[in-house]
Amino acid sequence: MNFDKFEKGPREILNPDIQKVSSDQMGSVNFKFGVLYAMDGQLTDDEMFSNEKGSENFEKFLNLLGDKITLQGWTGYRGGLDTKNDTTGLESIYTVYQGHELMFHVSTMLPYSKENKQQVERKRHIGNDIVTIVFQEGDDASSSFKPSMIRSHFTHIFALVRYNSHNKSYRLKIFSEESVPLFGPPLPSPPVFTDHQEFRDFLLVKLINGEKATLETPTFAQKRQRTLDMLIRTLYQDLTPDLHKNMLNRRSFSDVLPESPRSARKKEEARQAEFVRIGQALKLKTIVRGDAPTSLVTTGTCRKEPWEPQSFCSSFPHEIVYGDSWGQSLLVATEAGVMLLEDIQTVPVPVFDRTMAVKQMHILDPQDLLILRADKGKDARLYVYRLSTIRTGLKEKHLIRNKSSVPRDLSPCLLASTLIADSM
Repeated sequence: MNFDKFEKGPREILNPDIQKVSSDQMGSVNFKFGVLYAMDGQLTDDEMFSNEKGSENFEKFLNLLGDKITLQGWTGYRGGLDTKNDTTGLESIYTVYQGHELMFHVSTMLPYSKENKQQVERKRHIGNDIVTIVFQEGDDASSSFKPSMIRSHFTHIFALVRYNSHNKSYRLKIFSEESVPLFGPPLPSPPVFTDHQEFRDFLLVKLINGEKATLETPTFAQKRQRTLDMLIRTLYQDLTPDLHKNMLNRRSFSDVLPESPRSARKKEEARQAEFVRIGQALKLKTIVRGDAPTSLVTTGTCRKEPWEPQSFCSSFPHEIVYGDSWGQSLLVATEAGVMLLEDIQTVPVPVFDRTMAVKQMHILDPQDLLILRADKGKDARLYVYRLSTIRTGLKEKHLIRNKSSVPRDLSPCLLASTLIADSM
C-alpha cells in the first residue's frame, strides 16, 4: 500500500462553495463585528475612538459592508445594541450574508462624549467584539496600525483596511492572537482588491471564519464548555424534578451531593446543607401526611429527643429496683413496694406494699396487662393483672396492698398459668 497517497494532516478548505456547505451544516449563527475609524497619524485608541465622524471613503466602505438601519424599533439581530431607548446610538450597519445576520458596531455611530476622553461607551461595545475592523486613512508610507494600540483583552482578530483613492482599491491585512487556529480563506499576494464586491465577500467570510476559529481557543473553549454544562445541568434538573427522591437509598451520603467540592471545608458545608434540605423535606412530608404535629412544643426547640431523660421526681426517697412507663406515668418497683409516679409535683401513689417484692415488670398497654415477677429463688412467681382494674382501684381508692389482696375478677395465678400454657 502506498501511504504517499494519503493526507498526513488536515487540509484547509479553500473552495468557497465547499466553505458555504460547511457553514450551512453548522447552522445559522449571528455575528457582531467592531468597526473602528482611524485617521492618518493616530496611534492610540483614545484618538481613534474620539473621532466624531468618518471621511467620505469611510462612508463608502460602510455602504459596502451593509445597510444603514435605524435602531429604534429594530426587530432583527441587534448585536447587543439598544433598540428601544437610543442609548447606543440612532443608527448602525446591518447585513445578512449566507444566512448569517451581521451587526457592525461602528465607532462613529456609537454615542460620543466630549467630557469622556476615553469614550467608554464606544469601547464597551467594540472592545467586547472578538473581531474588529480598523479602517485607517493614509497611504502605505504612513504609520501603520498595530494591535498593541488597542487595549482589549477580548478582541483576538484585527482586520486592517486601507483604501487607495488613486486606483480605487482596498488593501487588507489580518492580525490575530497566537492562540487562534489557522483560518481561511488565505490572503492573496498582494492583498489588494480592485473588485469591491469580491473584496466584500472575501472580508465577510474571513471575519466569520476568524470568529469561529477564535471560539476554539482555550479561553473561549472553556467558557463555552462551562456555559454548555450549565445549560445541560439546568435542563436535567428541570426535566427530572424527582431526581433527589431516591437519593436516601444510596450507600453513601456523599453520593447525595450533586457535585462534590474539592475543598474539605466546602464539602462538609455542602453535606450539612444537603442534610438539612433532606431533613426539611422529610419533615414536611410527615406533616403533610398527618403523622407529625406542627406545634413548637413537639417539633421545635421545646421538644425533647426520645433519648433524653425526663425527670419525674427529683427527690425520690426509695431506691428503684425496676420500672416501666404506663402512658404518661411511671410505675416503679422499690423495696418499699410498687408505686405510681404520675407527675413531678404529685406524691408517689402506692400500688403494692413491700410484701410484693417485685424484681421485674412489664406493661403491655395495648393488651391491658401488667406482668410482674416477684420474690426470688424457689418462691419466685409470675403475676399478671389487668391495667384497667388497677386504674379503677386507684381512682376508687381501693388499692391493691399486697399480693394476697387480689381483685375478684382476676386471678393472677390462673392467668399466669394460661399464659404459660399458651406459650408452650
